[in-house]
Amino acid sequence: MLTVLRQRNFALLWVGGLTSSIGSTMLIIALPFYVYTRTGSTLATGAMFIAGTIPSIILSSVAGVFVDRWDRRRTMILADLSRAALLPLLLAIQTRDGLWAIYVVAAAESAISQFFGPANGALLPRLVRDRQLLAWIIHEHFCLISSATSSCIFILLGR
Repeated sequence: MLTVLRQRNFALLWVGGLTSSIGSTMLIIALPFYVYTRTGSTLATGAMFIAGTIPSIILSSVAGVFVDRWDRRRTMILADLSRAALLPLLLAIQTRDGLWAIYVVAAAESAISQFFGPANGALLPRLVRDRQLLAWIIHEHFCLISSATSSCIFILLGR
């Protein structure tokens, strides 16, 4: 793994992907808790999960086709910048009447993520040799584990 991390482009992709993955997972976990805390409604919380899931279902099979035609690096940068630009909208929501905006942000985050994932996966073979793809697989598993761990820590600290 260290050999692969010495390659500048791979290291940048790895650190950026790890950071993005942790942040996205924390948001996916935090928003339903936030909605439930504000409303006390399991229906509203369930709607939060639906808002994040429907774009995934609709766009997951189509996004890869578009990403194959676009510049993968630019797609990833634009996706992350777009997701980051949506987050301040959550700070503007002060009342229970603004819950619709949380649902819109969650749906938009989910939709944008459907383009980031395939671009990320398709960019890797251009950065490393075939024998180093194993390091990428390790990276992916590390991202999953670290996202889950950081989310659990986030939840425990919030209590």
